[in-house]
Amino acid sequence: MKKLFALTSVLLCAAFLAACCGGNKQTSAVNSKPETLARALEKADKKCRTDADCVAVNKGCCMCAGYEAVNAKSAEKIKNIWQKECALAACTMQMCYVEITPSCKDNVCVGEPKPYEAYFSK
Repeated sequence: MKKLFALTSVLLCAAFLAACCGGNKQTSAVNSKPETLARALEKADKKCRTDADCVAVNKGCCMCAGYEAVNAKSAEKIKNIWQKECALAACTMQMCYVEITPSCKDNVCVGEPKPYEAYFSK
């Protein structure tokens, strides 16, 4: 019985170690801003005709990295990159006021910071 328990324990430990060490999973650093995401934001289309053409997307893996206003069609590609690159990112617990209200000004998507009061319920 002891041999069976020992063998089972060894097999379980080996399976656990293989699961932890195996694969090509990429991990993101704490509060990371992936290079692929930064490049996608630089190349993103920011042209617009109405406010509805513009949306806010994350600049980094964590909320406190901020947001940028881009054309809604470009946002889908950026969101896919964000989901892939930031799936395992660790974010520090901190309070930040970085949300924006996207709008279209002179046919370019821009983001105005939300007023401080907008973060609190009345």
